[in-house]
Amino acid sequence: MKISLPLVLTVSMFLSSCSVLNQLNIKPSALETVMALQEILNSSTFKAIRKMSALYAGDPTKSLPAEFTTVIEGLKTLGLGSEVDKITQQTGKVASLVLTESEGIIKESIKQIDFGDAVSIVTGGKDAATQVLKNNMKTVVRKRYSEKLNTELGISEVNTYWPLAASAYNIFAKTKVDASLSNFLADRAVDGLFLAIGHEEQEIRKDYKSLGVSVVNKVFDYYIKNKATM
Repeated sequence: MKISLPLVLTVSMFLSSCSVLNQLNIKPSALETVMALQEILNSSTFKAIRKMSALYAGDPTKSLPAEFTTVIEGLKTLGLGSEVDKITQQTGKVASLVLTESEGIIKESIKQIDFGDAVSIVTGGKDAATQVLKNNMKTVVRKRYSEKLNTELGISEVNTYWPLAASAYNIFAKTKVDASLSNFLADRAVDGLFLAIGHEEQEIRKDYKSLGVSVVNKVFDYYIKNKATM
């Protein structure tokens, strides 16, 4: 049977179109899904830290937990009132410095994270990836954050006075503070950082294509399109 050229061209174009459509809806591999989540978290971390750093640039003491001022005021009862402002300024500068350097700490943790069921995290919405990062890596991030803080604080006089202030505060306080300033600051800073990263993740999920990362587009396009049938 003789097949006409127009028919061949029509079939060829149809098959080609189907191929393109299939490629657009090919299920992402497990590696691609993990890579997409890593990209989302890396971008969320970058944006969160940049915004927080800009917020604290004018006044580094804004980066300090509310409890810090309350605790450090206890130095006045020990006759060290003249040191309060100095210590607050020193600590604020150190905390802001470590914040800017924490991007590397977080991103290194993102490389090591075990996402488990990555698909459920992609389709989980909101800050699902950030919560996995926090649950898996908070202890590691906190430890490294604390170590960095301790190194920087060691250059100042802060570590000399904080244990005194913390001891005085803890005598009457219902909620005790850590006698180690680096541990105390690391706890509060890491909690705040994860909260900010989670917010950025939510914003990115609303417009993930704005990242301009092909693997993110492929993964989220596929699972958003197929979510109803999953």
